[in-house]
Amino acid sequence: MFVLKVKKQEEIFELINNKKTFVFICEGCNEIFLYREEITKFLDSLSKENIIDTKIVDYICNPEYIKNYFEIFKKTIDLSDIILIFSCGVGVQTANKISNLPVYTGCDTLHIPGYKGVETVADENYDCILCGNCYLNYTANICPLTSCPKELLNGPCGGAKNGKCEIDNKKDCSWEKIFEKLKKYNNFEKIKNEILTRKF
Repeated sequence: MFVLKVKKQEEIFELINNKKTFVFICEGCNEIFLYREEITKFLDSLSKENIIDTKIVDYICNPEYIKNYFEIFKKTIDLSDIILIFSCGVGVQTANKISNLPVYTGCDTLHIPGYKGVETVADENYDCILCGNCYLNYTANICPLTSCPKELLNGPCGGAKNGKCEIDNKKDCSWEKIFEKLKKYNNFEKIKNEILTRKF
């Protein structure tokens, strides 16, 4: 079981920055505790011009489900600049794989003992260790804690060769993939500075 805690409003405001936003709220795992009132309050605080649409869905972590959601809501998603998701880290990573738009998480995921539905439906390529301080907004939705063998939070170790991890040369360097994606969304300089100076 896990708890989704809404991130600090200032952090999300900075990421949204008056962009047209499509919002997904995932309620797939009935066992989770979600601060629905806090999410509603936060969304109400945004300009109506910022929020293109809000959809409450199940199991964003399931690749087939999220593909269908993107098809069903294509008209309004196409009007958006970014996608904001209130779900666990796996859901955000899975949605990011489908999306042509930048995807941001509105939650931190905290662990408490118990069954976790995401284990049975999620894309096996992604994971969330429920660390309670989600880093995905700063690393282009690639989690350094689960994709980097050294679990480096503030940048690459410098040991990668030809884009491959020095610990496992069959794996791509997570941080090289992160930087490539940040450049794609023109977020490299801003986010790079945030990564290098942020305290966790």
